[in-house]
Amino acid sequence: MAAFDHVQNMYDVAVKPRLLRSFIKELIPDEKQQLGNPLELSQVVSAIKTHGLLSERVAQTDDNKKLIEKWKSAVDLWVDRLLMLVSSNMPDKCWAGICLLGVTFEECSSERFLASYSVWFQKLLSHLQPPAESHFVKVSCCVSISDLLTRLSGFPNMKKDGTSHAAKLVQPVLKLIQEDSSDAEGAVRLLCTILNFFPSSLQKNYDSAEAAIVTKLIYGKCNPNMLKKLALCLSLLPKSKGDEETWSLMIHKILIAINILLNDSFQGLEEESKTSETMRALVPPGKDPPAPLGGLTVFDLSNKSTERLSITNISSLMLCCSTMLTTSYAVRVKVPIKALLMVVERVLNVDGSLPQTMYPTLTAMQQEYICTQLPVLHSYSLEILCDIIKEARSQLLPHTAHTIRLVTEYIRRCELPELRVKLYGFIKMMLMSMGVGMTIYLAEDVISNASVDLDSTHVHGGEAQPMNKKRKHENAISFLENQSQIIYSPKNHVPISVKIAALGALETLLTVGGALRSESWRSNVDQLLITVATDACKNGWAKEANDVYTPSWGDFQLASLRALLASLLSPGRFRPAYLAQGLELFRGGMQETGTKLAEFCAHALLSLEVLIHPRALPLIDIGSSVEYPVNVNGMKDKFMKNNIYSSGVQKSNLVTVTGGTSRNEAESEEDDLYEKWVKDGENEIEKNTAENAVSIEATINVAKDKGKGILVETQSIEETDRNALKNMETEVEVAVAVAKGVSGGGAANDVAGRRFETVGGSEGGGQLVFAIGDNDNEDAAMDEIPDIVDVEPDSDEE
Repeated sequence: MAAFDHVQNMYDVAVKPRLLRSFIKELIPDEKQQLGNPLELSQVVSAIKTHGLLSERVAQTDDNKKLIEKWKSAVDLWVDRLLMLVSSNMPDKCWAGICLLGVTFEECSSERFLASYSVWFQKLLSHLQPPAESHFVKVSCCVSISDLLTRLSGFPNMKKDGTSHAAKLVQPVLKLIQEDSSDAEGAVRLLCTILNFFPSSLQKNYDSAEAAIVTKLIYGKCNPNMLKKLALCLSLLPKSKGDEETWSLMIHKILIAINILLNDSFQGLEEESKTSETMRALVPPGKDPPAPLGGLTVFDLSNKSTERLSITNISSLMLCCSTMLTTSYAVRVKVPIKALLMVVERVLNVDGSLPQTMYPTLTAMQQEYICTQLPVLHSYSLEILCDIIKEARSQLLPHTAHTIRLVTEYIRRCELPELRVKLYGFIKMMLMSMGVGMTIYLAEDVISNASVDLDSTHVHGGEAQPMNKKRKHENAISFLENQSQIIYSPKNHVPISVKIAALGALETLLTVGGALRSESWRSNVDQLLITVATDACKNGWAKEANDVYTPSWGDFQLASLRALLASLLSPGRFRPAYLAQGLELFRGGMQETGTKLAEFCAHALLSLEVLIHPRALPLIDIGSSVEYPVNVNGMKDKFMKNNIYSSGVQKSNLVTVTGGTSRNEAESEEDDLYEKWVKDGENEIEKNTAENAVSIEATINVAKDKGKGILVETQSIEETDRNALKNMETEVEVAVAVAKGVSGGGAANDVAGRRFETVGGSEGGGQLVFAIGDNDNEDAAMDEIPDIVDVEPDSDEE
């Protein structure tokens, strides 16, 4: 009946132990069977990771007890079969068992791992002490142990046990690194894992580890991938001691070794003074130099390295410096920025040309080889500069002038596309990290070089598209006419990658410092960017490329639109001159549904909304200058409903402000007078206007001393001056008298020497009564009446 014992679906937990047993039976060999096709093992690994066949994750309930036992027994069978393969004398079966055991380290449950990792570690260590004969077994063993230590580092309470296990590996691993074979690559990976997760295990073997790594790095004839791993391993070595002094000592050793190798490689290509100048920066006078890197003296570095090997070693050591700057450490360290800048400047100043003041001392073949290797050295130098910007931060401030001079001089000479891309990237980082002040010193060179890179033939679809002669960038290039010191001029077509990097630099320049002393260049840059964006998009929108590493025409279109948006949004003295053209481009790009360009264009239109439809602000802040009662016969609700600038914020107790007095200074007796005054006024109105009840919503008084109307509501008045209150009472009596005649018509009435005008139109038959003033003469400023008055008051009539 087992053949018909079906599971619910592929998500049923019951299927997992069945699959695992099936794989063990069909694909994992036992003692008597031979290993089948190795490709079948990759299918097993994929199924284990996809379905979690070793996870043993199931709810601990009474209904699942039988399932839990079945799954546990299946995993036990799997582990026993792998340990049998690891102990096999056949190299292929041993290799398969070690590889599958490494997968088990990653996929098994935490309980099983903690219970069994010590046994698994001893099984693998037996193949490194002494090392196995098979190359595949040694490499796979290093990789699997690395996976075991990585999983073990995830348990904080196992730190001590993990350190003791890692210490057993140091000597076998260093021995494998010193061997001149391909086994060293797996050993270097394992050593990096130890330094990352259990660095204190290497503390007693620090010097021997440094010597082994440096020797392999200098004389090992390694491939580029191996060199990167050795550089990483050397940069992680100071972690084993965990103090600042060890890190500083290591980077000074590396810089001194680089300088020694540069002396031999650049002989005849630079002034002799550069050598001593750089060495003084590395080892100040009166201070003893540190011990040589890896125990290799100056004689060893100068005589044991051939010319070709020296250039390779310089690249490797520069990679070590870059890695040390970007690797995190447990303590804060002080970066030797001056020494790094001196070494970088020395490399970037050499372009392969022979100094005119020196007699040639190297052959043409030597010069040719150095010229082929200089781009690599320049690339690593620019990476060091970028890493200094990212990691040193405020430590770079005292050396800012040196950095700016170094960059501005190099950008005028640099012509290789890959180097210009990195240089533009470094400039972007400088602008973003050091702020708006940096634009004063970099704007001229960035705009000049970016304009030259962008003012060239465009490429679309692999063919050159010459620019329209009628649309030359006269204004943009006119900025360059007086820049005689700018000697960079592309001799060939500028690649798209360089154009994208140039646009990125201009975008950052406008974002950070578009409003700082930009009068001399802002209009030219804005015109350049709208021209580039228009030319890039005039032939239609390019499709997104599948290759993420090679920039395409679509990437250039996106970069041009990004720079254009920065041009439109960057603060300036005037409204953007090319806003209409930019909106047209962004609306067209938004129609390319499903692309990054469409997403950006939609974001750009949203960002430009404040320029297209600026928000209209009220001329008078009604919510703060005049307050309204919570509810007086619905008057506030009606007024705020019709007011388009109303914020709807509920305020309390309307106050009448006369002569700038504050409403918070009222006395208690004045409050009683106010209540009596309002009550008498209400009774009088109800008695005389019973059929046409009128709500007096407001009275505008024109103060003689200010000549400005102030809104008054008879339902809530507070004043601090008693004389002012008596005058107010007289005004209310006048307003009540006027209200009696409101129902008969809207004519003006003269009462007590004051002129009133009634205005209809409020809901519920309510009327507005405006006090024009008792004697409006030349002192009255009628044009200052607030906007809340719906009808223009009369002119100066007595």
